[in-house]
Amino acid sequence: MIRHLCRHVLALIIGLAGSSLMAAPQPGEYQIKAAYLINFARYMEWPAGRLPAGAVLRLCLLGRDPFGGSLLALEGRPVQGREVRFRQADSLDQALECHIVFVSGSEERRLGLILRGLSGRGVLSVSDIEGFAEAGGGIGMVTEDDRVRFDINQAALTRDGLRASSQLLRLGRQVFGTERGPR
Repeated sequence: MIRHLCRHVLALIIGLAGSSLMAAPQPGEYQIKAAYLINFARYMEWPAGRLPAGAVLRLCLLGRDPFGGSLLALEGRPVQGREVRFRQADSLDQALECHIVFVSGSEERRLGLILRGLSGRGVLSVSDIEGFAEAGGGIGMVTEDDRVRFDINQAALTRDGLRASSQLLRLGRQVFGTERGPR
């Protein structure tokens, strides 16, 4: 299963970077992070009332866009039988209409307010703000040894009615909010 997840990430990165691996430049950090967002959606379960079968999966960005079009490139991709739709959220109210919200670094000063507003609403919060998962966010992306990795806050996911697959949990660098603590 881990190999399956890695293959999905690699396939999406290759798709975003271009049609030929040899001719394409290496994907940038935010192209890789965009690919991770799609794969988080593949290995996450939302409450049925929040994301009914066949519904569109709304991926939103709250704050300034560091992705440079990589998120827009995800528009229309299938995930768990759902079509992905991208939206720039200009407010917390708009972010609440989304299933996945990437909180940009430009929102760091408002992070507590944002996390309280998203809490318990069935929204997967993701960010690359340092300490995001420890602060109560769902998944925090980190760059370590020039590689994008991620931490998972299991307690935050549970609070928000979300369930990460065991495969995703195994791939996390650290998993917080479990009975055993960080691993």
